[in-house]
Amino acid sequence: MKSRHLLFALLLVVIVSLFAACACAAEIRPIPVDHDKVDLGSGHFDLLVRNTVLSEKHNWFIATLYREDRYSAEQIKALAVGDTVWMNDTPFIVSEVVVHGDPDNPDDPPAYEIYPADEFDGYLVFTPCSDGTFRAVINDWAALVLLGSVKVSLPLPDSFEYVSISAGMENEPLNAQDFISGLEDSTIAFNPYNTSCVFANGELVEITESSYPWGPDAEFDRYPVPVWKFCHGLRDGLDTAVITAYRDEETLIPLELTPEEAGSIRDLAINGVITEKASDESVTGNTWIYSFETPGGKHLLSFEMYKGHIVGSDGMYDYQ
Repeated sequence: MKSRHLLFALLLVVIVSLFAACACAAEIRPIPVDHDKVDLGSGHFDLLVRNTVLSEKHNWFIATLYREDRYSAEQIKALAVGDTVWMNDTPFIVSEVVVHGDPDNPDDPPAYEIYPADEFDGYLVFTPCSDGTFRAVINDWAALVLLGSVKVSLPLPDSFEYVSISAGMENEPLNAQDFISGLEDSTIAFNPYNTSCVFANGELVEITESSYPWGPDAEFDRYPVPVWKFCHGLRDGLDTAVITAYRDEETLIPLELTPEEAGSIRDLAINGVITEKASDESVTGNTWIYSFETPGGKHLLSFEMYKGHIVGSDGMYDYQ
C-alpha cells in the first residue's frame, strides 16, 4: 500500500511540474499592427510591385507596402527555454538563448539569439531597434508584416528617384521617366525583402532596390495558405469590398461582373487556399486581374488568374 501511495505521489509531482512548466512558458508574437492608424501616404516602407501591371502603358500600379515585424523589448529580454516564438508565421520552441553584447559598446542593447528545439538550418536572432523594440532576423533577412496597398498614379513626380544597389555599390540613380521606360524589359522582382520606398504627401518619391537579400527560402513556403494572404492582401473588408475585373492588360479597362461571378471571386478571395505550385512559368498576358477596394477607395487585394491558376511572380499556383 505504501509503495502505491509513493508511486501516486511521484506521478502527482510530475503532473504538477508539467503544468507549472506549461504555465511559465511564454508565447512571443510580433506587436500587432493597427491598420486603421497606419499612414501609407508618408514614410519609409518595404515594397512589393507586380511587374505585370507596372509599365508605361498603364496610368497606375499597385504598391504593396510592408515593414519589419517588431517585438516587445520586455518579452525579448525575458526569453527562456520552453517559450514559443513566432517568426514569419512560424512557431519555434526555444531550447537555448544566447545573448550577444558588444564589448566595445557595453551600453548598447544586446541581441538575443535563440536555438529552436527542432533542427533549423541557419540562425534566429532578435536585434535591437532605435525605437526600443526588437526585429526578428532569420538568416540574412528580417521578418515582415503587411501594412496595406496603395494605388500609385503615373506619371511619377519629378522628384522621384530610383536607386539600385549591386554587390554593395550604388548604381547611377534613374529619374521617373527613365525608370518607367525601362520597366518593359526589367527582370526586377521588387522583392520587399530587398526593395524599399519612400512616400511623401501621398506620392511615391523614391525606390531603392538591392540584389541582396532575397528573403525566405523553401522552408517557409508552406501550403495550404489563404489566397488573400498569398496575394499580399488584407482579409478585413473583403466581405463588402468593391470588385473590379480587368482583362485587357494593355489598357486595363474595367469589365462588369455578374452578381454570380462577383460572388464566386469574392468567395475565392476570402475562403480559397493555395495548395501547391503548379508551374514555374509566370504568364504575363491574356490573364484576368481582380482588384478589391473598400467603398472609400482603400485597396485591399488584387490577384491575377490564368486558365484556372493563380499567377504569382515566380510561377502558377493551384487553389481550391
